[in-house]
Amino acid sequence: MAALSTLLARVDLRRLTLILAPALAAASTATITAAYYQVHGPTLHALILLSLLWLYLRFRQERREPIDRTTALLSGVFLLYAVIAVLAAARAGFDTNALDRLDHFSYFLAGALLIPFLIAARTRPLWFWVAIATASLLSGLYALWEVQTLSAAWEQINGMDYRAGGSKGKQIPFGDIATLAAVTSALAAGVYYRSRRLLALLFLVAAGFGGYASLASGTRGAWIFVPSGFLVIGLYLLQQHPAHRRALLIGFTALLMLGGAALLQSEQIRERLAVAVAEVTGYEAGEAVQSGNSLGERFEMWRAAWMAYREHPWLGIGVGQLNAYFKSAAERGLISPAIMAFDRGEGHTHAHNDYIHALATRGLLGLFSLLLLYLVPLGVFIRTAVVATDPETRGIGYAGILCILAYAQFSLTDSILLMRITAGYFVLLSGWLLALSLTHAERGES
Repeated sequence: MAALSTLLARVDLRRLTLILAPALAAASTATITAAYYQVHGPTLHALILLSLLWLYLRFRQERREPIDRTTALLSGVFLLYAVIAVLAAARAGFDTNALDRLDHFSYFLAGALLIPFLIAARTRPLWFWVAIATASLLSGLYALWEVQTLSAAWEQINGMDYRAGGSKGKQIPFGDIATLAAVTSALAAGVYYRSRRLLALLFLVAAGFGGYASLASGTRGAWIFVPSGFLVIGLYLLQQHPAHRRALLIGFTALLMLGGAALLQSEQIRERLAVAVAEVTGYEAGEAVQSGNSLGERFEMWRAAWMAYREHPWLGIGVGQLNAYFKSAAERGLISPAIMAFDRGEGHTHAHNDYIHALATRGLLGLFSLLLLYLVPLGVFIRTAVVATDPETRGIGYAGILCILAYAQFSLTDSILLMRITAGYFVLLSGWLLALSLTHAERGES
């Protein structure tokens, strides 16, 4: 024991936490869809615990560098998002439902710690690019395995097309994450095209696998992000290669047209889009919406959530209380009973739209905190994209823009920040990218 105590005394724990941070961040980023429980979760939680330990050790130091204002502001935005959720839960009296839903907001509290920790870790950008490309690659491989081994039996039993859901078995978050990883991998290929051709080719291959995973998931909300995502990549290439603007514009236009035409040849995509059109054009509020009408149910939930917001506009009806509100509204005939028929009679628990859900459960203050969560980091990423001169660092800025843009769009059709898998991934990606952006000056940027 004495020898162990002596050894621990000699170990610089603060330095050790910083050494471990890049590997944990990369492992968690890479394995979210293929090994959610086995690798992603444990490594993410270990990273969060290390950030807490680092912060404790930092405050014990007699001499320490102050945290700069930008870092403090970003941490404050994540903290505010969590604090307003706690206040809204307090309004409901911290019942079981409120406490259960607050668990999702703990990741944002962790984000306030992760940002300064990852800044101090000084991770090389290549760690991020390889990790996100691995996530895209593993998503495609997992989806391929699912389709090959599970789809035939599923379709025979249920009479429906099989949709890949990753290791967690959730199609929508799987499709969202795979799509974001695929588009970001395509950006990585553009970043390294001139300096490392082979690596750029590998990133393109990874992007292809991620694209397949997105299609196999059947997640229509994720597909909306693809055109805007490739527009961001186009802006990066135009900024990086101004002498080839005309060729790039022609090439990107042709790519989008050919890609769109090729995708529409997919029977599954045509069917999913046709169903969406039918659900939108055939929507009638109230009992006309039947169970299984995906968009119709969303419209009904949005109507009910808006009613809830109007009753309590400042802090909403409280975190975790929307399911009970749906039940009450359905019983009063204000919305379709299909909302409560979902999940074997348990009913929907969120509004399938982060913005409307924030209004309903956390009021105007909740919506304000959500907008800050997206817009403040976006400002940092845009500045990095504009100011940085190194292609790799500039690419980090554009990767951050993709991350925020993707989640802001995913939030339109699902409560993506209320799911553990996607909420935790947002905090991990945005925190890591913010850290890389804020340390670009120390890597020789002007």
